[in-house]
Formats: sequence, C-alpha cells, structure tokens
Amino acid sequence: MSVPTTPAGIHLSFPHCCFLVLLFGCLLGETNGLQAQNRMIHGFVINRLSKEIIPFASISWKQTKKGALTDSSGRFQLSMPGTEQDTLIISHVGFTTVQIPLSKNDTATLLVELALKQFDGVVVSSRYNRGLFWWNKVVQHKDINNPANFNNSSYQLYKKLEVGLNNVNREKLTHGVLKPFEFVFDNMDTSGSKPYLPVYMTETLSKCFSSGNPGKKRERILAVQTTGIKSDVVLQFIEGVNHTTNVYENSIMLFGKEFISPFSNHADAYYNFRAADTLVNGGKKYLHLFFTPRHEGENTFSGDCWLYSPTWAIQKVTFDISPTANINYVNRLTISQEFTQLNSRTWVFSKDKIIADISLHKKDKQSLLIHQTVAYKDVHINDPAIAALLDNNTEKEQVSVNDSARMRTADYWQQERPEPLTISEQKVYKMIDTLSQLPLFKQYTNTMGFIVGGCKKIGIIEIGPWYKWISASQLEKWRLRFDLGTTEQFSKSLYLHSYIAYGLGDHKLKGKAEGRYTLPGNSGYSFQASYLHDLDNGGVAPNDDGVSMDNMFSQLIRRPNIRQKFLEVDEVKAGITKEWSNRLSARIFMTRTSYETFTPLPPKKLLSINQNDIDNTELSLSVRYAPGEKKLVTRRKTIRRFGKAPVLEAQYMTGMKGLFGGQYKYHKMNIAMSQHLRLTGWGKIDYQAYAGKIWSGALPFMLLEVHPGNETYYYSKQAFNLMNRFEYFSDRYAGFSIEHNFEKKLLNLLPFMRKVNVRQFWNIKAVCGDLSPENKKLNCREYSNYRLTSLQARPYVEVGTGLDNIFRFFRADLVWRLKNRAYMPTGPQQPPIAKFGVFGSFHVQF
Repeated sequence: MSVPTTPAGIHLSFPHCCFLVLLFGCLLGETNGLQAQNRMIHGFVINRLSKEIIPFASISWKQTKKGALTDSSGRFQLSMPGTEQDTLIISHVGFTTVQIPLSKNDTATLLVELALKQFDGVVVSSRYNRGLFWWNKVVQHKDINNPANFNNSSYQLYKKLEVGLNNVNREKLTHGVLKPFEFVFDNMDTSGSKPYLPVYMTETLSKCFSSGNPGKKRERILAVQTTGIKSDVVLQFIEGVNHTTNVYENSIMLFGKEFISPFSNHADAYYNFRAADTLVNGGKKYLHLFFTPRHEGENTFSGDCWLYSPTWAIQKVTFDISPTANINYVNRLTISQEFTQLNSRTWVFSKDKIIADISLHKKDKQSLLIHQTVAYKDVHINDPAIAALLDNNTEKEQVSVNDSARMRTADYWQQERPEPLTISEQKVYKMIDTLSQLPLFKQYTNTMGFIVGGCKKIGIIEIGPWYKWISASQLEKWRLRFDLGTTEQFSKSLYLHSYIAYGLGDHKLKGKAEGRYTLPGNSGYSFQASYLHDLDNGGVAPNDDGVSMDNMFSQLIRRPNIRQKFLEVDEVKAGITKEWSNRLSARIFMTRTSYETFTPLPPKKLLSINQNDIDNTELSLSVRYAPGEKKLVTRRKTIRRFGKAPVLEAQYMTGMKGLFGGQYKYHKMNIAMSQHLRLTGWGKIDYQAYAGKIWSGALPFMLLEVHPGNETYYYSKQAFNLMNRFEYFSDRYAGFSIEHNFEKKLLNLLPFMRKVNVRQFWNIKAVCGDLSPENKKLNCREYSNYRLTSLQARPYVEVGTGLDNIFRFFRADLVWRLKNRAYMPTGPQQPPIAKFGVFGSFHVQF
C-alpha cells in the first residue's frame, strides 16, 4: 500500500488522511451554508431581434464590481450583492449595454435582450486596418469555403415558416366585432418584448441533392404540414423570405430587392470593417469581425460574424438590414447563418434563420412578423452517386412530393424535427383549426376579402368584382355589370365564370360565359371554352397592368378631347393548354369571331368582303418557355415572378376560310423575348423585343397588328402612352421596350436624398412597321370620320423618365413622343397628337 505524500514531502498516515477529509467536509459544509444565505440571480442574454443567444456576455454588479460571463448557451448565474440595492450591468462587444436596477429580494429569472450598436463611419488613421485584413482573407478563401462550390452535396432539410401579428394590443382588439374571438389571444407569445400572436405556420422536411457545376438541384419532400390564415397578400410577403441565403455570394435577394453581401468581392466599397476580439474554444481560435454600412441609402447590412482562424471560414454570421435601405414595409430584418465543420478544412451549412418585421405603418405599430428557420442534417459531399442521380434531372430544379407527405403523424414530426416546437407554436395548429370552423370568422374574412379583393364568396359561388358593377363610356353612357363565378367548394378542377352587362346609352345586352377544367394531378393539361358578346373595352393584353375601360374609375382618368373607339366582338373560343414542369407551355385554340364597328371607326360594310359582315375563323398555336419562373395561381389570375433567364414566346395563327363561316385566309407569326435583369449596385433592367409578319391578301384593320395605344393618364407598360388607340397598324413590324430602374444609385449622390426612398428610372419604347399595298388600299382610304394610318416603315419612339416609390405606392412618368415622319392625316374626328405627357400609376412593391 502506497503512503500519501504532501507536496512538501510530509508523509501522512491513513488516520491523518481521514481526519483531514472530515475537516475539509466540515469546512465545505460551512461554506455552502454561507453561500445559501446569499440569493442567486439567474437569466439568459439574447439578441433583441433575432432572439439568438449571446454567449460570453459580461455580467457584473455596478457597486461591488463582482461579475461573471454567460456560458455558451447564453445562461448566467450570479450571487446577489450584500447591499440593499445594486445595478446589474450586461454588456457585450458590438451591443448596447443594459443596466437593470435590482434589490436583494429580487429572485426572478431575467431575460435580457441586447440590441446591436449602430456604428458611425470609421476613419482609420493607421495604414493597417485589422478588420479589413480579416475581410480580405475571407474573400480570398471563399471559393474553397463556400458550400455552394462543392461538386455535389446531399442533405436532409427542415424548413419552418411562421407568420404572426406582432405588438398585439389585446385590450383594443377584444372589443366590438372581434370580441367573439377573444380565446385566440390566449395563445399569444409574451416571452419577447412585444406580444406576438401566431396566425400561420408551415413545416417541410425534404431530402435534397445539388451540384455546383452545372448548377442542378433535386428536392424530394418527405413531409409537410400547413395551417393558418391564407391570403394572396400574406403569401406574397412570405415569398420574400422563403428561399435559401448564402452570405458568401456577392448579393443576397430579399423581397425581390438586391442587397450587397458583406463578403462580396467589392464589399469594401460598401462597408466598414472592424476587428473586435478573438476567442479560443475547444482549442480552436475564432476571430470576431463587425461590419457596418459606409453610406446611407444603400442596400447593405450591419452585423457581426465569427471566423475560423486556420481556414478563414465563416462559423456564424448575424446581420440586420441598414435602417436607410431602399425597401418598403420592412421595419426590421435579421438574418443569422451558421456553418458546421465537416472535417478539418470543410465547413457546410448548419442553420439559417430569417426574421422580418413587416408593416404598412411606422415602427412600434402592429405588424406582421415572419420567422423562417432552416436546419441541415446528414450532409454528404462529392459523392459520385449524387452526380448520377442529378444527371437524370429533366430540369435544372426538380421538386417532387411523396404521396404520404401530408399524412405524417405527430410522433413522426416530433422525432424528425431538429428542435422541438415552442409552446406557442404547438398551440397554433389547434387554435387555427378551431378558428377556421367558426361561422362568424368565415363571415368576417369573406367581407374583408370582398372589400379588398373585390369578390365575395357565398358557398360554391363568388360574386364581383364590385368595382365593375357600374362604369361609363362615351358609347354606352352608364354601364351595369354583374359577375358570377364558382369557388373551390364547387370544384377544385372546374372553374366556371360568367357576367352580364347592359348599356343604358346603347340599350344593348352584353355578356360572357367561360369555363376551365384542369386535369387532377400533375399532368399539366387544362381545357378552356368561352363565349363573348361585348365591346372591345380597351385592354392591351391579357396581363396588362393598366386600367380597363370596364371600371367605375376609368372615365375620371381619360385624356380630354379624344373620342373613344369601340369594336363589338361576338366570339366563340375553345382550346387546350399543356404546361410542363420545366416551365415550357403550349396552347392550341380555335376561335370564331364576328366584328361590328362604331363611329368614328370606318363602317364595316366598307371593309367587308360581302359589304355586310366581317367573320373570321382562326386556329392558333402558342408556345412559351420561361425557365426559373415562379407562379402564384389564384382562381381568377396568375401572378408571375420571372427567373433569371429570358422568357421566349412564339405564336402562329392561320385563317380558316370556309370553316364556320370564316371569310379570310392568312398566316401570322409573332415572336417575343423578355427578361428581368439585376445589375449589382445599379438596380434592374426590364426589356422586351418582338417582331411579327402577316402573309395574306387584303385584311380589315382589326385582323392586322393594331399597335397598342393608351388614352388615359394611367401609365401602361405594355402600350405606347402617347399613341391613341387605332392610330397605327401594320402587317409586318418589329419593336422593343427597355426600362432601367436605377433605384437610388444616382439619387444617393445627393446627400439630402439618401434617406428618401424614391427611385429613379428611364425607359424607351419603339416600333417600326409597314403595310402591304393590298392592305393599304383597303384600310388607308379617305374615310369621312377617321383616317387609319400606317407607320410607313418609319419608327415610332417614346422616351421617358420619372420617379417611382413616391409615398411607397405611386409612380410618376414623364413621356416624350419623338417626331416620326409617318404621314398622319387630319380629319374631322382625328384626335389631337400629344408630344409630351405626365402619367401616374400605383402598385405595391418592396
């Protein structure tokens, strides 16, 4: 048996050791008794907006100077001071310091929220800037550290998206019409600084495969569950954050706006960088770097990150948008991205979190709070099996949904979630299901939808829009209209719609009946048929963003001294549409149309073959390819979000003489290309180029290409805004339009404009066309009321500029019509030609 020895070499016998142990135990017990007399204060320290924990924050008493640090999970524990009252000081590098007065009797657990400091511009007097040196090292190594650059990768992806009402005042909202829903407010989350009521949540679990070059992705959705209040507006806001963020990229897209990444190759022109401190954790050295915007009014961020010193990889980054960033309705937006080490030199995505506070009002008012959490699991990289799987992709990004994805049990979700739901999140599913079943709630939501969207659902039918119930025109005087359509309660595959209208001035009944049937599943086939008997009311194109003449406000914004021109159309149409998953679509339609003209347009007997009717039967085939495009489809309309690639369209039409009474034989061909481009730091460009030709004998003007004009003060992107309707027409033509929105790039050169959110743009539209001798002879004669005119192979050009985002809604356009040499005769009913005009429009945009 060995003999215990003290450090000084004194030998202790076993009885001596026992005695010392007993003595130490007594002393320890006495010490514990003394500690028990001192009360302890406990708490957590978190980021005020992102709710992320803040490790290693400093906690100290102001008078006694005693303190501690929070642990890696943001927790702290500190004994109360001996004084009656003291102030607890909580601080961390880059955050504002918080001071909390406490008395010795306070024992509550504290939740301390720290806000990031807003650093002013930093002037570095030394030639050596340590923060800039660290940033430069990250940029030099980002090709190696960026997980998007792996040859290929696979991972399990968990995505949780939650939407709620923030800063809810229960007392104000539980009176009057909302009192029956008071039970909803029992589910409010009050753990934060402001009361928060969840109203929508979706969870998705997927298996993902991706490759860097060529860029391909395949996602197989294993499980999904959604609950909450759905609306087109909410879904549009959600789309703004519902994507993957990568801080290594040069730019980050949020709500359709481009932000300069703090680790862009040219970020030193947009950011100030400041080195904070270093930390050794588990034998690994991390560097703490802060970044702030250099200038106001630019789409940049302020935040901090931790860098892994040996490889200059980002371990974690958290940043907020600049308070003066040029984005609407977003009061606050915080992004947190974490990476985990796969091996000694490889870092992969671990967790992303985006929190957006959206409101039509100013800060500190009721708002919409969106949380998105993305977690990665079971990451594998550079696996030949992944490459073989992606080689079978039929498109660049391919998504499939398991048949059992929506039938997963609660036990399945509890096992597969990377982190458990909070108490408030657990209540969302039950609360929303209960709320949606209340008849009074359905009544309120339908009424609100009727006021905002224009349509009201009543069981299986829908009426509206209300703003078309009454309108006016120079031909009909007052016009009454009533619409009726079916809802999803009637059928999810079959949609029926009709309207009836009556003109009090012309005493004629008009209307339309249409139906659309979509085959169930993912076949992409749909069948359409319609009958129309109405006036051509001025719409330029099916997706025109202008104001239809069949609108109660249309006469208020018409330009003066221009007589309205109408065609009466009697049309039967039927066709098939096929859409493929790669965004290729094709349509084939048969159309039978009869036309009637009204003064001041030429009478149809002068244009008709038999001096009586103008009847036409047409077969058309349209093809559209829009790679990367996303769609938000509703019963009445489709909202398209363009991808990065150009959209290609082609249409072929032929006249079927003799079929269903058709009188004309011809061939038409139209092609078009359009694209939405982002220019890093210089805004965005939208362009369209198009051309067409008609091979035929003499055709009346309504079967030719009537170049779109606009006779209102509401600006139309699809039309020539200083061209009158039916002013020019062609049987061969080519044109283009281009608009460059600088956003605030040039306005920021003026210091007083940096905090103003207006945006500047310029645009140009041009078309050149001509008529064959046969069509000139038929259409360009000396009619008594109105002279139809050709461009005579000379260009028509409009240029414009203006300001957008005025008061966040309005746009003002200044448009000039350049002089063209095409002969434009003047007749008794010829409208005036404007060389300059001011137009307005409004739209909701971020």
